[in-house]
Amino acid sequence: MKRSRAGLVLVIIGVIIVVLAPVWKWAVAPQVVKLPDTLDVTSVYEGTLSLYIDPSTLAPLPPDTPVKIPLTITRVDASDKAKSNGSTAVIKETAVAKGPGGKDFVNYTKYFALDRKTAKNVTSSQANLTNRRGYSITLGFFVNKNGVFPFWDDDTETATNLILVKTDKMSGFKYKDVPVVVFKATGSDKTKTPPLGLPATVPGSQIKTLINNPTASFNDTQQYPIDYIKSITATVIVDQKAGSVIDLPKYNESYSVDASALGMGNIKLASLDYAQTPENVKQVLDDTAKNYKLLDAVEIYIPIALLIIGLIILIIGLILYLRKPKEKAAA
Repeated sequence: MKRSRAGLVLVIIGVIIVVLAPVWKWAVAPQVVKLPDTLDVTSVYEGTLSLYIDPSTLAPLPPDTPVKIPLTITRVDASDKAKSNGSTAVIKETAVAKGPGGKDFVNYTKYFALDRKTAKNVTSSQANLTNRRGYSITLGFFVNKNGVFPFWDDDTETATNLILVKTDKMSGFKYKDVPVVVFKATGSDKTKTPPLGLPATVPGSQIKTLINNPTASFNDTQQYPIDYIKSITATVIVDQKAGSVIDLPKYNESYSVDASALGMGNIKLASLDYAQTPENVKQVLDDTAKNYKLLDAVEIYIPIALLIIGLIILIIGLILYLRKPKEKAAA
């Protein structure tokens, strides 16, 4: 009894397409989903810089009356296509912190080079970057909900771990119930360069003022190196699909002088507390979520479509192949 040749062909085609579904999901999709050259995100924060010393003299201020300066911080992360290549996406980051009267307290431009597939920091001769580790602008696509992510800090040149706290959902102006991952971070280390415009060395007279000990054994005119400590406590919210940082609801940077050699521990100099504005969070969330259709198509819909189409063809082929062929009429 001859089987349907067309049915056999359809069975073979169906099996091939069904097999392509997991191949696309686990092999092709990760190669297709990459950081683009169209990143352009503006983040806005409001906060307070608290000073516990006079920056010019290092004289301690009364502990209960620090100088508090309100700040508005605007940060822009945008792709630099000219510095990027096929495997590396270079991001230009500019940030300005303005105080009363529009005075600039912080104004910088940095570059981050990211692997297009993993979103991890990498070296880049174009951006003159060699030493960063871990993550910075984004945690990569489809964030692992059980992962720990080292997040880079330029001031200390170390990575502080982001520890997952929970998963949640947030809504923007347009997109609702977007899946997000909430992280906490704490860390403390010496800064590589003096923070907040403070000096790298100070005369002995200023050290005496700082530690409030006029009889300390320091030469008043000799310059002494200062070790500054930066401590961070933060809550970071990342959208689960694109891995972008969409909200910093709580961020604290605290700066101190390492006076452990004098038996005084750390002397607090200043702290910066800020949070992202609610309106800006919604806008950043919308700007990120508008790319979800493309991500879902590559990651979910294409492999599902391949599986369904393959099964349909396979079933039709099996029906034709297993169907009893019609017997020829007797002459």
